[in-house]
Amino acid sequence: MERDRVVIVGGGLLGCAVALEIARLQGARGGGAEVVVLERAIVGAEASSAAAGILAPRLEAHGREPLRSIGVESLTLYPAWVASLGADVGYARVGLLKVVRPGDSPASPDVDARWLDAAAARAMEPGLAPDILGAWSLPEEATVDPRKLLPAVHAAAAAAGATFRVGEEVTATDAAGVTLASGERVEGRVVVCAGAWTAKVPGLRALPVRPVRGQLVALSGAPIRHVLCGAGGYLVPRMDGRVIAGATVEDVGFSRGVTAGGVRAVLTTATAMVPGLASASFDGAWSGFRPGTPDELPAIGAVDGVWVASGHYRNGILLAPLTARWLAAAIVDGAALPAVFSPGRFEERGGAASVG
Repeated sequence: MERDRVVIVGGGLLGCAVALEIARLQGARGGGAEVVVLERAIVGAEASSAAAGILAPRLEAHGREPLRSIGVESLTLYPAWVASLGADVGYARVGLLKVVRPGDSPASPDVDARWLDAAAARAMEPGLAPDILGAWSLPEEATVDPRKLLPAVHAAAAAAGATFRVGEEVTATDAAGVTLASGERVEGRVVVCAGAWTAKVPGLRALPVRPVRGQLVALSGAPIRHVLCGAGGYLVPRMDGRVIAGATVEDVGFSRGVTAGGVRAVLTTATAMVPGLASASFDGAWSGFRPGTPDELPAIGAVDGVWVASGHYRNGILLAPLTARWLAAAIVDGAALPAVFSPGRFEERGGAASVG
């Protein structure tokens, strides 16, 4: 059996990032295993390109460890990581305001957050609604444009020596390789980066990774300066002047599409925070599937000899650099991974049986 190959199942951002990190790590050492990425459709066609691109570990973690710590660590990697890609990916440290309106919880979202009264918040973001009570400021948070980031990581991985094969459906998986629908056997160490489809990878022990649909809307004509978050949604500025508004959280299985109710919910939250968005141009709406787990922590590690990087839920874009670094070190150098993210934890808690 060939052991000089790493086979990555899934060509989303995590699959591309892991391929890039392994190829670079081995290239720096004068060679190593061939890296092959297998994608059943189009590279980055699913959650990677549908995401809003918020890099906000302090807000998303809600104070929970270790999610907060790894998010902050991955965010610190971002400037050098995106610079190494050699392309504009829309990365910007714009900061974040968690807006508090009547009826919202006034609690601080993080120990690093600074309270701004209504006047100070509106000085930073003039379009905020007149009824706001204030906002919590997190100036270190950032954004990136996933639709620019994914092709940049893909191109960098290919330039580093990784091979991408699209239109390849995996029908069997084990610790020694995968079998394709064509009957071809591709041997090597396997890394599954299949996102919301992880539980459907044939041969992989069932993991409780489920799809959570999110609907988003793009608007233009009323730009904002910061990421704005409020009860029920968020607004993300793009460098081209657009605003991305999101997002619903829907347990609807793999039901694709955009709904009238979902778009209405997103726009209601958006215009409640920034009333001027009511006159903005509607540039489109879309949806994607976040890969959720029962404890909302990612699954990073090996199960039955197969490596897994999945279940990042709302933080796949944020955690891509750190996840890739960890997996590359584990696969190439045998470095230990944090046990708290082990895919085996679900079976220990009886969670694997909950996969639908």
